[in-house]
Amino acid sequence: MSNEFDYVIIGGGTAGSVLANRLSARAENRVLLIEAGIDTTEANTPPDIEDGLHPYLPRFAGKRYFWPDLYIGRAAEHPGIVRDQQFYEQGRILGGGSSVNMVISNRGVPADYDDWAARGASGWNWEGVLPYFRRLESDPVFGNLPEFAHLHGLDGPLPIVRTNAWTPFTRSITESLDAQGFKNIRDQNGVYTDGYFPPTFTVRGNNRRVSSAIAYLDDRTRLRPNLQIWTETESLGLLLSGKRAIGVKVRRHGVEGEIRGREIILAAGALQTPAILLRAGIGPAAELQALGIPVVHNSPGVGKNLWDHASLGAIASLTPAAATDTQVDYNVMHQLGIRLSSGVDPAVASDIFLHLGANPETQTANSVFWVNKPDSSGDVTLRDASPETPPRVDFRLLSDPRDLERLKYAARFLARTLAHPALARYGLSFALSRFATPDFGGPFLSDALADEALLENYIRTRVGGVWHASGTARIGQPNDPGAVVDPAGRVYGVEGLRVADASVFPTIPAANTNLPVVMAAEKLADAILAKS
Repeated sequence: MSNEFDYVIIGGGTAGSVLANRLSARAENRVLLIEAGIDTTEANTPPDIEDGLHPYLPRFAGKRYFWPDLYIGRAAEHPGIVRDQQFYEQGRILGGGSSVNMVISNRGVPADYDDWAARGASGWNWEGVLPYFRRLESDPVFGNLPEFAHLHGLDGPLPIVRTNAWTPFTRSITESLDAQGFKNIRDQNGVYTDGYFPPTFTVRGNNRRVSSAIAYLDDRTRLRPNLQIWTETESLGLLLSGKRAIGVKVRRHGVEGEIRGREIILAAGALQTPAILLRAGIGPAAELQALGIPVVHNSPGVGKNLWDHASLGAIASLTPAAATDTQVDYNVMHQLGIRLSSGVDPAVASDIFLHLGANPETQTANSVFWVNKPDSSGDVTLRDASPETPPRVDFRLLSDPRDLERLKYAARFLARTLAHPALARYGLSFALSRFATPDFGGPFLSDALADEALLENYIRTRVGGVWHASGTARIGQPNDPGAVVDPAGRVYGVEGLRVADASVFPTIPAANTNLPVVMAAEKLADAILAKS
C-alpha cells in the first residue's frame, strides 16, 4: 500500500468528505482521507444515528460516535458561577458532525459573508460564496421557482427538503407571530429578513440523514483508484521539514507509521485542527514554549476566536387540547423556525434564532433559542504536547454581556408568543431547560420572567452551545496578527499545509454550521485545484 500521496486530508468529517470527493475527481491526484472514527455509508449507517431529525438518538449511544475524552470548560466569568466541565459531543465518525447532529441546513444571511470579506477574507463575500451554496444542494422546490431559482441549485449532492404541511398546533404559532408583525418568508435560504419559515433539512424519506459522507463519498466515488479512505486511523501529528509540511504520523490497526504528502490539509474541525497545529509548533510562541514545544512559526491566532451559538431550551407537557392539534409528521418537532432581531445591538440584525414545535411521541412541546450572532468568543489551548491528551476548550459563551441580554430577550419573546389566544388556549406551562436535555429541570418560564435574578442565574448556569464550534484558525490578510490562513486556506509561515474546515471562519455565521462548512470545503477545494 502506497504511503505517498498528492493530498493527505486529516479528518473525514463534513469538510473532509467534500474535499476527498472534489480533489480525487481529477484522476492524476492521489488522495488519502484519514478519519479516526468508523466508516459510514448509506447502506451501513448505524440505526442509532440514521434519523437525521432526532436530537437525542446519537447521544443515547453514549460516546461511541464522539471523541470520548473531550470536555469543555465553563469559565468563571460571573459572580457565584462555579467553573465546571461538560462533555462535548464532537463527531468521531466519517461525516463528522453531519453524521451525528441534526441535519438542519441553513446558510445564514449575506451580511455574514460580506463581513468576512471586510475582515480580510478576500473573495468570501456573499457574491463569492453563493455559487458554492448552489453547487452543494439539490432544492427541487425553490430551485424551480422563478423568484428563487438564481439562489438555488438543482443537481448538487445534498437534498434540501422542508416540512410538507404545518399541524394545527404549528398554525396556531404562526397566528401569534402574524399578530406580532412577522411574516412567512417561506425560504430561510433565499429570504434574509426576520420572519418565520419551514426549516430546511438534508434528509431522504423517513428522516434518513444525508451526511457529507453519504452525499460525497458514495459508492461510485469510493471506486476511484486514486482515492483511499482510512477510517479508524488516528493522526498522531504533522511531519515537518523546516517550515514545510511533508506528511503525517498515523496509527492504523495499532501500527504506527508515516504518510508523505505533497500537501497536507487539516479538516479535523475547529477543536482538533488548532490542537494539531499547536502540537506541531504553529501557534502563539509563549504558549508553545511553556509546554516545551519548539516554535516552528509564531501564529498568535491559532486556537483563538472560538465561536458557538449560546443556547437555551424550554419544554412543556402537551395538554389534551394541544395533543389533539398535533399530528405525526416526518419532522414534526421542527416544523417552524423563527429569525428575529433583539435590538440589543441595533447594528446587528437577526441575532436570535428560535424553534418552536411539538412532539406527540414524547407528548411535549419544545422550544430552543440561541444567539444567532454572538459577541462572546473563547479559545482552544493544549494541556500538554501529547496527541493522546484532548485539548482544553472554553467557549466563554456569555463573556460579552450582550449575549446574556439576547437570551433574556428570546425568553421574553417566547413567552409573548405563547400568550396569544391561539396558543394560550392550550394551557401549556413551559419550563426552561438546557438545550438537548429532554427533561423538566428548570423553573417555569413565567416564574423566571417575573424574577430577573432567577432568570439571569438560570441562563448563566445552564447556557450551552449547539455544536457549532468554529473560527480557531481564521482567514485573514498577512498583516493581520490574528489570521492563521490566507483566503485559499494556506497556513501562514508553513508551506504545504492548509486548513479547510470551520476553523477558517472569521466569525460564526447566523446559521447552523453544516451548510457553511460544506460551502467552505467546496470553495477551498476549488482553490486547491487551481493551485492558488
